[in-house]
Amino acid sequence: MAKWQTIVIEKIWLLGAIIIEVLDGIIDDVSEILKSGAFWFLDLMGGIIAVYDWIYDWIAWGISYFWITTLRKIHNTRIWIHTYRRQIINGALYFIITGAFTIWLIASVVDYSYSYNGRVLGIVKEQRDVLEILDLVSEELTQEYKAPIAINGDEDISFNTVISVGKQVDKPDDVLKKFTYMGDIQTKAYGLFIDGNRIGILQSEKEANAVVDNIIAKYLKKDKDYESYGIEEKVEVQEVDTTLAKISSRPAIVRLIEAGTVKETVYTASEGDTFKSVAEELDVSVKSLKDLNPALADLNTFSEGQNIVSQSEAPILTVRTVGLEVFAETIKYKTETIESDEYYDDEEFVRTEGSDGKMRVTARVTRLNGELVDREDVETEVITEAVNKVIVKGTKERPLTEATGTFIRPVPAGIYSGYGWRWGRMHEGVDLAISSGTPIKAADGGTVVRAGWYGAYGLCVDIDHGGGIMTRYGHCSSINVSVGDQVFQGQVIARVGSTGRSTGPHCHFEIRVNGVAIDPTGYI
Repeated sequence: MAKWQTIVIEKIWLLGAIIIEVLDGIIDDVSEILKSGAFWFLDLMGGIIAVYDWIYDWIAWGISYFWITTLRKIHNTRIWIHTYRRQIINGALYFIITGAFTIWLIASVVDYSYSYNGRVLGIVKEQRDVLEILDLVSEELTQEYKAPIAINGDEDISFNTVISVGKQVDKPDDVLKKFTYMGDIQTKAYGLFIDGNRIGILQSEKEANAVVDNIIAKYLKKDKDYESYGIEEKVEVQEVDTTLAKISSRPAIVRLIEAGTVKETVYTASEGDTFKSVAEELDVSVKSLKDLNPALADLNTFSEGQNIVSQSEAPILTVRTVGLEVFAETIKYKTETIESDEYYDDEEFVRTEGSDGKMRVTARVTRLNGELVDREDVETEVITEAVNKVIVKGTKERPLTEATGTFIRPVPAGIYSGYGWRWGRMHEGVDLAISSGTPIKAADGGTVVRAGWYGAYGLCVDIDHGGGIMTRYGHCSSINVSVGDQVFQGQVIARVGSTGRSTGPHCHFEIRVNGVAIDPTGYI
């Protein structure tokens, strides 16, 4: 045993002896004090001291054994190291080199996959490549979407070690791009709710309110003052938790609302209704009704009370406007009939043509999405009065159309050019000069056999009175009868004019017997 080991053991034993000696002194002092008769206490203390001595012996032995064993092992180890020092140095160098290589190898092929809320985005060399740009990502997304976006590195981002051999490793710029274009990033935005139904999500409360303003503005005219306007439905804007991909632009939500939705209605049929009649009533196509009601498609008619499903467009938002509007309206003319005994009961003509009037109307108008639903006239101003149409209807009973055998003068005028040779040719009738437009009456009853243009006669009417007798009325300005008409004596058949070869307004009148003209002077 080495000298220093022996010295240590001696010191330990010396320390133990001093402790025992001190304790013995204390015990002797206590015994002297208690000799007054408390022997039971002395017995107790004696037992305690005995136990103490036993424990002390074991502790002393244990300490001595530990130190002796430890010092022996240290000594043996020192001798072993000295004996095998070359092998130990070589082994240590081997493990150091091997460990360094292993660490280098792992570091070169083992990287980190990074995920956002469980969705793997890519692989990076170091976790800090992701964590250090999160603030920049949040700032970029907040600016682009105009919504507060913050990515929490502890809660939203997770990493896993992966073998990156043959895989792309992202650089910081790549990481920034992936976060910027990722649509499932959590954010807070504002939902637009109509009657409790969410229509869309917008980036800000201002944008959501602007959607409603855009819809209202569509139905407001700049040059009009409105007493009131607003939305019929209940509109709410609420903050919601969402993802970037679910945020829509204001124009997109406006288009969605303007497109409207489809509303299903049920029409209760009456007895005898058909697909065609119901389609006309609902203003839909027959095909659409049959497609929505396949079980009824083969029916020709419906029974009373049968339900028919139909679909129609319905607005998502309804804008109600109330304001004064000015209308230019037509005053419809009325038709007035006047009876006259100056004309036969089958004669009727318009004495005054009717014409509509105009008026300006100021009304309080209520519209839903631009469609007029209520109107209250406030003020009217007549611009032009309406002119009533006046119709004269004859009441005199028309005589029979058979020929009487006598003739009357067709117009109330004298003869200014008679029958006979004139200007080198035969004038086969008489000319009765009178103002243009004067009614020409049938000289006797008969059948109209000509009513139209006839050469030099111009507009001409021929009436067959039977028995080979015919009368002719030439140079008319208008004709009131047609071929085949049965006319009576005194009936207006035409009006005086100057058509054909004529020098002025007059009625050229002829009487022909079996086609040969005779002098009318003796007959009228």
